[in-house]
Amino acid sequence: MATRPTRDVRVADSTAGTDAVELKVTVSETRERVAADAFGLDSLQGERRQIYFFDNEKLGLFQNGLVLRARQVKGGKDDSTVKIRPVDPPSIGVKWRSVKGFKLEADGVGVRMIRSASLSAEQRANEIQMVARRIRPLRKLFSEEQEAFLAEMMPGRIDLDGLAVLGPVDTLRWKVEHEGLPFVMTAEEWTLPDGRDLLEVSIRVPTAQTAAASAAFDRFLTGLGLRPETGQETKTRVALEFFAKQAAV
Repeated sequence: MATRPTRDVRVADSTAGTDAVELKVTVSETRERVAADAFGLDSLQGERRQIYFFDNEKLGLFQNGLVLRARQVKGGKDDSTVKIRPVDPPSIGVKWRSVKGFKLEADGVGVRMIRSASLSAEQRANEIQMVARRIRPLRKLFSEEQEAFLAEMMPGRIDLDGLAVLGPVDTLRWKVEHEGLPFVMTAEEWTLPDGRDLLEVSIRVPTAQTAAASAAFDRFLTGLGLRPETGQETKTRVALEFFAKQAAV
């Protein structure tokens, strides 16, 4: 009789071909204060960002696995990103591996592992804001390499300048070191215009360490009463659905 594959085998299959894995957990709103206290999340110390997305009002790109994003970072470097998921790593051209800003990772959300490929490019000061105000064409946010990557991964013309500007999401981000966890953790709080807060905690590890890191992260969060028992909703989906509804009004 055939035996069921072990959890390690399932994890290996779902992360094969990636360079790293990001394990993510959204903290329940009722536990956000507990998390903030446990991790010392001071709003005055967090890195401030504003995040914009670009899609149509029905989220047609997102529904087909494409996320177009731009981030303004206070005191840091702004960037734009083309992210595609899921992907099959062997189908991605080798040339992209050496391109600056390219990542081939797996996102672990709840029990799901989704492999993704992304390409980011730096933006000069105020360039994102000019696009958000429709002073600058949206296509100018994406480099020739990003457009070539998009065309190769998702054949078919996308009218970048015809997309809606969705956002911004006001964001605070912290790097957290805790004696109970042998990995540096990232905590990120997104605040939507309706007042909702989305707090996500995550760790990024080499692919080979995924199974052990996932188990350690689970134990750590469970010990603090922060491990959710129900399904996880990604912060990107929640934010996109909110702004798409606003754009449709």
